[in-house]
Amino acid sequence: MTNALEQRIQQMEDRQAIQDVVTAYLIAVDDLKDVEAVLDCFTDDAVFDMTGIEYPKFEGKAALRSFFTDTFRVMQYHAHYGTNFSLDRLEGDSAACRTHVIGKGITREGGDILIYLQYHLDFVRQNGQWKISYFRGAALMPVS
Repeated sequence: MTNALEQRIQQMEDRQAIQDVVTAYLIAVDDLKDVEAVLDCFTDDAVFDMTGIEYPKFEGKAALRSFFTDTFRVMQYHAHYGTNFSLDRLEGDSAACRTHVIGKGITREGGDILIYLQYHLDFVRQNGQWKISYFRGAALMPVS
């Protein structure tokens, strides 16, 4: 196999692996059961920045664990639908992508939330696995 062909195959495999991490995150968040499955998508020092929808910014897995544990405790239902995946950068062991997400949630007390976001995600490859190192949500429409 030529070097150029090997590089193209690696790029396709990397793109799919990155998209699989996004999908794994959405599924784990919607399951509302396994915080560790959510955290497995992130680096140990990841930044989770949802200030674009007036949520706090969290840094590191301990902070993310606390946030998602609290979220799972409060929410009864979650449904996130990702679309419009765009790989913006892929350079060696780092990458960046965007994806649009529609998210609906219902709390255990009956409150609900509907969000339309664009996720901006930075990734690094660690030990052969792609992980989210920076996660930022930007509102596409007002939160309701």
